[in-house]
Amino acid sequence: MADGTMTPPLPEDARSALKAAVGDKGWYETEADMAPYLAEERGYYHGESPLVLRPANTEEVSKIVTICAEHGIPITPQGGNTGLCGGAVATGGVLVNLGRMNNVREIDAINATMTVEAGCILKELQDKAADAGFLFPLSLAAEGTCEIGGNISTNAGGIQVLRYGNTRDLVLGLEVVTADGRVWHGLRGLRKNNTGYDLVNLMVGSEGTLGIITAASLKLVTPPHAFATAMVKVRNVEAALELMNMTQSRCGGQVEAFELIGKLMYELPVQYLDHVSPVFDEAPELAVLMELGAARPEDAAPGPDGTVALSALLESILADAFEAGLVEDAVIAQSDAQRANFWAMREGTLEAMQRHGPWVMNDISFQVSDLPGVIADMEAAFAAVAPGPFCVAFGHMGDGNLHINARPYDKDPKEHPEEAQAIKDAVRDIVIKWRGSISAEHGIGLDKQQDMKDLKDPVAYAMMKSIKQALDPDNLLNPGKVLM
Repeated sequence: MADGTMTPPLPEDARSALKAAVGDKGWYETEADMAPYLAEERGYYHGESPLVLRPANTEEVSKIVTICAEHGIPITPQGGNTGLCGGAVATGGVLVNLGRMNNVREIDAINATMTVEAGCILKELQDKAADAGFLFPLSLAAEGTCEIGGNISTNAGGIQVLRYGNTRDLVLGLEVVTADGRVWHGLRGLRKNNTGYDLVNLMVGSEGTLGIITAASLKLVTPPHAFATAMVKVRNVEAALELMNMTQSRCGGQVEAFELIGKLMYELPVQYLDHVSPVFDEAPELAVLMELGAARPEDAAPGPDGTVALSALLESILADAFEAGLVEDAVIAQSDAQRANFWAMREGTLEAMQRHGPWVMNDISFQVSDLPGVIADMEAAFAAVAPGPFCVAFGHMGDGNLHINARPYDKDPKEHPEEAQAIKDAVRDIVIKWRGSISAEHGIGLDKQQDMKDLKDPVAYAMMKSIKQALDPDNLLNPGKVLM
């Protein structure tokens, strides 16, 4: 079991009832069949469960939870199993994988919403929205395998938060199975609903500890009419921030993304991924990937001279940034293929890192205005970690979310735990100093429980414990996650 305790045997009457609840195609109990659901991608945790259940609909989830509640059996909900914090690792009891619940129930073009089941793969939802003439603006590196229920449960972020917000900002309603097996039918596509406590936002980011999300009503937006994308060498972090502010002031809400790229983040995808090509002759010490999206059709249409207004705007901004000494070099994508290469470098970072070896991974956030000081402190702190770290730094600069992934030079952090812990301690100290967050978009899971307890305001932590006790008094929903 992931937390080192023993898994109690599953009563045979409960096992039989659970199997009957999901039918012959809805359960696995052999070691080989359960292995894909119990494996954690990075190998930091190994889940344990006597039974994996794969319900086909909300009614079956309700039956599962009712049976488990009657027998005191813990439940670990699981989506695409792509999480990075151990939140979907089974720690005993049954594992409920929602991958079979993958129907798009409705697309309401007038209301600009889609109602989907929790097991829908994010990329497939994006494609369904596009087919209907809309954009579902949640975009992650794992979008080809992650599922929307998991995205909602962790309040996933991604590359378009700057313009569209986190997952929380895209969820209008939810269908949830509560800890006693009841179903909360909250699938409403209302933009305004001021009737008491906001239960939707309570469930978003709760990592399956308060209820099992089975379906959601999601917000759709009009897709940009065109994009203008550039990879830009910047002088330093301060220059990157000034460029971002200049771009936002000139473009308003048309800034789709503004991603910070450190040197190793540039180099590793080029080295390990065949589909990624270098953008510059030499790897930049620091770069940004910036993208504008045309909100108006006229901004995407070529003028009399053939110039697209959005592209001309980006060129003008970068020219002014050169004049101001903020930018050292820049390449503006001249084709869809070139734009795709820029984004392949950014989105391929995790795969390239994994091919290189294990890393100490951090998902942290700060006020955007504090980023220069944060990064300077991070560099100084890592330099003091003997024999020093090998670091991939990148992040969603527009929302202050940094991914600082390090290893003690070319060593496996698992084989050098003291040095790995020194890196973690350095990151934690900087989060405390700058009053940041130890989790920006990946959740808490098993990874960050201690930091959560230590760093969260004690009143806030006590309030969360009270909510957990009220909604799941027997601690059966994803026990051992988020709260200690």
